[in-house]
Amino acid sequence: MSSVTLHQLFQFTQALVEQGAEARDREAAEAAKPGKPGDDGQAREAGPSLSGFVAAKAAERLNEALDTDLFEILAEAWLKFREVLECADPARHPPGQDAIVTLHEVEITSTNTPLLHLTAGGVPLPDLRFTLELTARFKSLQLVVRDARIRALRPGLMSAHAKLKYGSFKLGEQPTPEWQVPGEISCGEGIPIPRPRPA
Repeated sequence: MSSVTLHQLFQFTQALVEQGAEARDREAAEAAKPGKPGDDGQAREAGPSLSGFVAAKAAERLNEALDTDLFEILAEAWLKFREVLECADPARHPPGQDAIVTLHEVEITSTNTPLLHLTAGGVPLPDLRFTLELTARFKSLQLVVRDARIRALRPGLMSAHAKLKYGSFKLGEQPTPEWQVPGEISCGEGIPIPRPRPA
């Protein structure tokens, strides 16, 4: 769809993976305390901590998982806007004709949960599931709609802000400066817009 990926907006580092493993270990230790809900009296092992070369390789694998098109992730978000939904009404927008929808000061948040599976000496380690919350902001965005499908996007000036957590532990955040997304981004066969229900 475009050349903008999550990996370009946020990158895992060895330090972030190590912090995530430490947060996992703290959660496991907290859950193992006597009297906690679900406590069965058995000690729970958090598993070996990740550090050094292993954490660096884990960061590489997580970054590979973030090599995902930003605008594909946000595709469903445009369907929340009334102006976009109205374009599915054939009485207002006849078939074959383009409709240009302009949205101002748009803010969209997408939550992703990269999951890391690791082993040590062939023995599985506890999984690491991160939460990456990305907020994209657009000054003025245009959508090209035809035949009840979003055919293209004209993002214009945008910025993004990424927050990374492990469970309840905040690991870091990374804002971007505003940048101009050039030209028009094709949506391929188009993002279907639900047609209005008969009254």
